[in-house]
Amino acid sequence: MSLIDNIRNCFNYNEIPNEPNFRAVLFGENAMYLENIKTIVKYDKEQIVLSLKDGGLDILGSELFIKKYCGGDLVVCGKIKKIEKI
Repeated sequence: MSLIDNIRNCFNYNEIPNEPNFRAVLFGENAMYLENIKTIVKYDKEQIVLSLKDGGLDILGSELFIKKYCGGDLVVCGKIKKIEKI
């Protein structure tokens, strides 16, 4: 049982959101660092679609490129316009 589940059970409080299954850090509009990425589903200059443990992530922009992808960590560079969990 996770810590969040334990807190929910102890206090009978079900409105605590689930822990996110990925982490994203934006550096302005031009770079983003992501953790816990499962696979890259689609990759072109306008869209990057990523598979997560639970669902996916859609990154839209222009001149997008992947700077680093190793061990579930990913760095995306380019003009990032929209990020959406799918």
